[in-house]
Amino acid sequence: MIELFQLEQLAAFGKYGTLSKAAEALHLSQPTLTRSMQKLEAEFGVSLFRHAKNKLEFNENGELAAEHAVRILNQTRDMLELVRAKDRASHTLSFGTCAPVPALILLQNAAQAYPNMAVSTESKDNETLLAGLRNGEYQAIILPYQPEGQDLCWKEYGTETLAFALPPGHPLANRDGLYMRELDGENMLLYADIGFWHELPAQKMPHSRFLIQSDRFAFTELVQSSVLPSFVTDAAMRLYGPPENRKVVPILDPEATVAYYAVCLKQGLHRVKRLF
Repeated sequence: MIELFQLEQLAAFGKYGTLSKAAEALHLSQPTLTRSMQKLEAEFGVSLFRHAKNKLEFNENGELAAEHAVRILNQTRDMLELVRAKDRASHTLSFGTCAPVPALILLQNAAQAYPNMAVSTESKDNETLLAGLRNGEYQAIILPYQPEGQDLCWKEYGTETLAFALPPGHPLANRDGLYMRELDGENMLLYADIGFWHELPAQKMPHSRFLIQSDRFAFTELVQSSVLPSFVTDAAMRLYGPPENRKVVPILDPEATVAYYAVCLKQGLHRVKRLF
């Protein structure tokens, strides 16, 4: 029976062309590789090599055998990766979300419901989330609207409301509520990782310029020290507390409040049933 290590040696000899170079690549002595090739030739029962002066090279049988050795080794690696990936998938729950706060809540709930599973989340746009759910990339997703589709199961997953976080000296800081158009044209601080929430300020405040910060610490420091308005949500304040040195003013636009929905495929409900 031919062993995989023999096929690796055969493929290495085909790649490097000489026993010495193949032996070096395989971290073997040349005599050891020579003996192994002799045993392999005996396994085939046909000649694989021709002997030139001070040189061993493949004949046509050997070239054919080396080509198939490479193919078999590649197929073996593919098989191992597929089986290992399937095993990882059976012990991993992958979720996609439209915004960071529901992602954190889903991650916490999933970790409690499935303590023996690895859990991962990532934020994507809504279309990508639905496509990923249907192609098996995610076991469940969070959307900011009620989905449609006979293949889907869903449940309400809380709400989130956007507000302005204004410096105390801002002329509108003492208002009970504001429409986004009332601050249109002002420069604003904006955190990068807010998912679908990016769309609303761009739509409602087309004349404003947004100073976007991707580093959470830098953004928090700017909010505390800057005179520029920023945004916060009620859900974020429940998790992290209200922003320091800011007056939180609710946004009155109806689009500033969204209802979240946890969504999975009906055929995949058994994998995430404890969350539904």
